[in-house]
Amino acid sequence: MNFKELLQRYKEGTATKEEKVIVETELEKYESIEGYFSEQLHDDLFMKDQAADDTALEEVEETLSIKRLVNRKLAKVIMLSVLIVILLYVGIFYGLSNVVDSLYYDPTSVTTYEDQEHTVSDFSFDMKAYVSLNMPGYALSSFTTEESQGFGVYETSYLLRNLYTNDLQRHFVDIHRGARRNFDDGIFSHANRFEIWDGFRNIHSPVTGGEEGMSEEHQQGEIERKNDITLDYLGEVNPLSYVSITIVFDEDLTMEEFYEMSREFQMLNFNWVGVRTIEPGTSWSENQPNHLIGFNPNVNDEPAGNMRPNPEEYPLFNLVDLYQYAPTVSSESFFPEAFETHFESRLTYLRDREEFVELFDYNPYKTDFYTHSLDYIEENGINTYGVLVYGTAEDFQEQIDNLPFESLYINDVASAKPNIYFD
Repeated sequence: MNFKELLQRYKEGTATKEEKVIVETELEKYESIEGYFSEQLHDDLFMKDQAADDTALEEVEETLSIKRLVNRKLAKVIMLSVLIVILLYVGIFYGLSNVVDSLYYDPTSVTTYEDQEHTVSDFSFDMKAYVSLNMPGYALSSFTTEESQGFGVYETSYLLRNLYTNDLQRHFVDIHRGARRNFDDGIFSHANRFEIWDGFRNIHSPVTGGEEGMSEEHQQGEIERKNDITLDYLGEVNPLSYVSITIVFDEDLTMEEFYEMSREFQMLNFNWVGVRTIEPGTSWSENQPNHLIGFNPNVNDEPAGNMRPNPEEYPLFNLVDLYQYAPTVSSESFFPEAFETHFESRLTYLRDREEFVELFDYNPYKTDFYTHSLDYIEENGINTYGVLVYGTAEDFQEQIDNLPFESLYINDVASAKPNIYFD
């Protein structure tokens, strides 16, 4: 009988006592074996699971490490690309833009000199010199504004004051690579460039003998006829009216003579002094018209400030500086010499600013005239052929016969002086 049959008889309860002992003994043996293998298998499986978990963790950590490395590399590439784009933009915009800027007139440029305390754009000095020399009755009322848009493009503005009405108006000019854009009125208006010279017509457009069939006697008779009409009109104007008159002298005055006259007629405001730069009755060029230039003798008509171009090259560019200039001249010649230095300084400055003149002056070749004028005053001195004067009708009525005029021209008549409290 085998063990299977014994086990069956044991389960059925028919086994003998000896057979039960045999079966139970075998069962105990198998239980011991099962317990042993069960414990051993559990330890092996645990070690295998632990190893599998460690392997998976290492793989995850390795994956994360690779991902972090890739992200860092990608971030560096992105940052490098962004940096390259920025550098290219800066290089192109500023580098190439600066190259383009250098090819054209730059209103933002600033010329410095030794011991300079404050700086302002050259454009401010350009406009100040241009207005005072070429526009009787106007003054630059503040420094200009200028902003670069890159590649030779600029936005500029200037504040112009009408010295007769005291009106202020800001004017804007865009500059695109050496060409004006969006400009209107101000120094560019037809009236301010050409009609302003109507009272100086005989100086601006002299008629020589034989021209237009007018003899010298006829010309003089026409001047006297117009003077009579002007004086009659002036006599009928309300004495409180404020009048702008252009006066051409019967003979040129030196700066000393002009200053003495201005002191004698202090009730009148001598607002602009025309300076002789061409021989009377002649033209300075066969190809260009005569140009008239001068200066404003009033120190307070322009804004005071500490900004000026190089005083060694352009002494007394600001007439207000004449009070610092006083120790170098005698008291008798203080103002006349200051006037001469101031006018020559501004004329020299504008002559040196050829790019500005080509862009802003009504005649792009006017630097030739400025050079001619400097040569003329060096040889003949600085003398005036006429002035622009403001005053009440009453003051003119009382003093006009004492003024050394050849011709009179009324530019404007206002009901009253803009400011009746201050001269």
